[in-house]
Amino acid sequence: MHAVTRTLAVLVVALAAAGCPRDKPIAGPAAGKTVRVRAITDASAVRILQPAGAYMFAVGPHGLDRWDPETEQVLPLSADHGLPGDRVHALAADIERMWLWLATDGGLGYYDVTAETFVEVPASPLLDITKVSAGAIHLAAASDGGLWIGHPKGLYYTNTAGQWSDTPITGPISAVALAEDGWLWAGTDKGLVGRKPDGDSFRYGPEQGCEVTKVRLIGRAPGGGVLVVGENAAGKQRLAVLKGDGWASMKVSPDVKIEALAQMGDGVVAMGGHRLYGLGAVGTSKRRLLTRDGVRLIAVGDVAAPPSSLTIELLPASLPTDTTAIAALGAEIFVGTRDIGIARWKTDGQHPEKWLRRRELLEDASTLTVACKAADDCWLATGTRHAWHFDGESFEPTGPDALAVLAVVRRGDGDIYALHRAGDAHAIDVSRIVGANWTATGAQIKTPGDRPEVSFARFSPGASGVLWIGLRYLDDLDQRPWGVALVDVEIGAVAYHHATTDKKERKQGVLPVPIDAIDGAFVGDDEVWFATSEGAARLVGEDVTVWNESNGMASELVRAIVVSDGGFVFVATGAGVGLFDGEAWTFPRELSFAVNDLAIAKDGKLWMATDRGMALYDGRKVKRLDTRRGLLENELLDIAIDEYGRVWARGAESLTLVSP
Repeated sequence: MHAVTRTLAVLVVALAAAGCPRDKPIAGPAAGKTVRVRAITDASAVRILQPAGAYMFAVGPHGLDRWDPETEQVLPLSADHGLPGDRVHALAADIERMWLWLATDGGLGYYDVTAETFVEVPASPLLDITKVSAGAIHLAAASDGGLWIGHPKGLYYTNTAGQWSDTPITGPISAVALAEDGWLWAGTDKGLVGRKPDGDSFRYGPEQGCEVTKVRLIGRAPGGGVLVVGENAAGKQRLAVLKGDGWASMKVSPDVKIEALAQMGDGVVAMGGHRLYGLGAVGTSKRRLLTRDGVRLIAVGDVAAPPSSLTIELLPASLPTDTTAIAALGAEIFVGTRDIGIARWKTDGQHPEKWLRRRELLEDASTLTVACKAADDCWLATGTRHAWHFDGESFEPTGPDALAVLAVVRRGDGDIYALHRAGDAHAIDVSRIVGANWTATGAQIKTPGDRPEVSFARFSPGASGVLWIGLRYLDDLDQRPWGVALVDVEIGAVAYHHATTDKKERKQGVLPVPIDAIDGAFVGDDEVWFATSEGAARLVGEDVTVWNESNGMASELVRAIVVSDGGFVFVATGAGVGLFDGEAWTFPRELSFAVNDLAIAKDGKLWMATDRGMALYDGRKVKRLDTRRGLLENELLDIAIDEYGRVWARGAESLTLVSP
């Protein structure tokens, strides 16, 4: 027997008797317990939306995305394309010149939308814009082709040659906008400031009729003029509009916090409370407009002012709960979200008509595995070119580039390992993940054919368990199974096991593992179960027992297998879920539906990925999560439970995260 084979075989052979008694298979549900369902399509949360020309630009954690709404194609722009920095803090469009100004962590510049090139502006001797956090800097394109910068230190100007100048307006700037008449408006820590084109500045407050003393948003008012949104001295939200020489201040009733404004034609769309509101100009009749759903603007303030020039109405759209930004382009409203891309709405629509989605987590995905060091320190692999690090809220690509990351696995001692293949390489490498570092173990897994794949990856029980890997490979255009590989990650040793009639291989200690091992699970240290296309197989020592339709199985095409802490074995088949209690198989009537994948939680509940959503079995009845309860799609392919009880599921278009 070869030394490597002997080393690994000793770790998995114990020759214990099968059929040991099992405990209760499923725990009862916790009374009054609720779950949080999070649907995910995009790794990049949208922070900012900005139209420029025919394009919609979106800012996420990294770089800049240029979307073409006509083709629904995206062009990711990064430092490789000339972007001054990796993280974009603020945007502003110069519509006349078709430029998009950007403030980034690497400097300031603009994107020429027509020429499709970046131009970087020389750094300022007056201030450092690279060390501000997102949301602390604000931009407005100047009428002469330069740029106004609202900074925590005050208001500044630069032109494309990098000629910087400051202004008498100092202190943190909360918003900045250029009006059609050339006035520049800025929110400061002392209230609202208006700057004339000749440089003279004026402050406006309650004495002038502007009740907004803490400015959050500034935009063009419907029909012309300036619209300001923020809070008054008492902390109550107020809207103020400057028309001609007079201010009109008002409040929204019932009260809703206006979180964003988007210019749309002559009107304005406002976002607040997961709803959209249309702001328009009062008609020439000056009649009072009674708006739908009881939403209205009520005049406030002690200073005599012209009548309100604004009307408000509630639009039909009910926005996703993770909405982050809005913008308008043509006749559509674009709504950015944290997890599910950019929705496209018509103003009279209750639901989005289309979506713009990157689907970075799922493009060409073939599987789903999850491994965690801590609740905010997890890795996901979907068979794509990256693994993804999850910090409890957001996802970052990790690992060597241009690889197929086939699985991530957690060993009993908490160490995380990744199985990855370099493109079309003929071998799978095994690396240990520590923080952002991937360290090769020296183990290389090879098969008789091309592009080896992983059907499952599990560590055997114990702090330093052996890694069991189900193998497949390409033979011309056909995918063929190849048993399992056992890997000792400490020394990088690999041994291959599969059913064989070759006497030489049997003498070398090759275990008779079914060659088409689709999934695997462990009962203690000495019993391994496999899901195969010919039934459920149990390996104890060197003895294999197979159950199929001839000896108790309702269907022998087994897609997934799990074992409860009590030792009950569950299998997913086309005929439903089967349960082995140590002596015989049963197929409960309440589980007689097709299941694509299984996972079992520490509390004993069985989670299932099905074509009708996610199903949960507590030993008595089945509960379902589907598109009516937070999922984006019903057809789920894979399911996994991390070390903190969170349930992950993969569909063709989305991931679902359920936090019990």
